[in-house]
Amino acid sequence: MSERGTLARAQIAVTGVLLGGCDRAPTVTVLGAYFPAWMLCILVGGGLMLVAWRLLVAAGLDAAFGPRGLVYPALALVFTLLVWVIFFRG
Repeated sequence: MSERGTLARAQIAVTGVLLGGCDRAPTVTVLGAYFPAWMLCILVGGGLMLVAWRLLVAAGLDAAFGPRGLVYPALALVFTLLVWVIFFRG
């Protein structure tokens, strides 16, 4: 077998393995239109972060956190990923 043929077969095998994980994208129906699930997760995660922020301010714990520009986006990310895992991957 030539080296070219071996390389072509290896490329086909690798492509097949990489594309084997492709599946339909998770979508959510909102008023009859399909939206990507990650959009819903970001909205819910951002909303949960705002609720957590209001609770921390009301409890007087907001000042105890480090740089707020890092803490609250990280908190939004955590909530977003939790929503994703709970509703779409769990």
